[in-house]
Amino acid sequence: MKAKSRTAVMIAMAVLSFTFVGIGPAAATSMAQLRSEALSIHQMPKGWSARQPTEDLRMGCLTHLLEPKGVKETHFEEVYFLGVGSLPLLVETMTTYSSITAAYKKIKASIAGCRNVAGVLKGYPVTGTVRPLRMPHYGNASVVYLITLSGKHLTVRSDYAIVRKGGVILALLEGNYPVVNLGQFERFLSKAVARVK
Repeated sequence: MKAKSRTAVMIAMAVLSFTFVGIGPAAATSMAQLRSEALSIHQMPKGWSARQPTEDLRMGCLTHLLEPKGVKETHFEEVYFLGVGSLPLLVETMTTYSSITAAYKKIKASIAGCRNVAGVLKGYPVTGTVRPLRMPHYGNASVVYLITLSGKHLTVRSDYAIVRKGGVILALLEGNYPVVNLGQFERFLSKAVARVK
């Protein structure tokens, strides 16, 4: 009886050790994969730079949009690019979750309910609207919105796409003053989606 118990314990320990050994490389590979699939400076127009903007155009109900309640984020990668000067700006966020379908449904519902935003941009209070934008379908499922932020001294517009492709949710935001070049945004989005395997 004791020999059988010892054998069972040894088998259980071996199974657990293989399980935990497998977690590390899988996670590293997944993070490395996200990093390798993200846009790079080589996909940007001449004169652009890879640096984080000083302002975030995702404010109000958009701030935590990619953190849906009840769904665990497993991996995250974000890259930033700026045009000559500080605009246009491009932010690509790639995230994996414990349930990609549930995460996408919650994110889609959240942005659909996010109609008005407010915050501070370049030191000035701004208010804004979030409206659906008609665009082609991307990945397995996608939605695109136009964000307009206005204050006393400026109006900035952003095109914001949320795409589910395979096991990744890709969010791409391009902001500019006074408007975003829609053709350029579509090219960035097509490249970003194509890179997700």
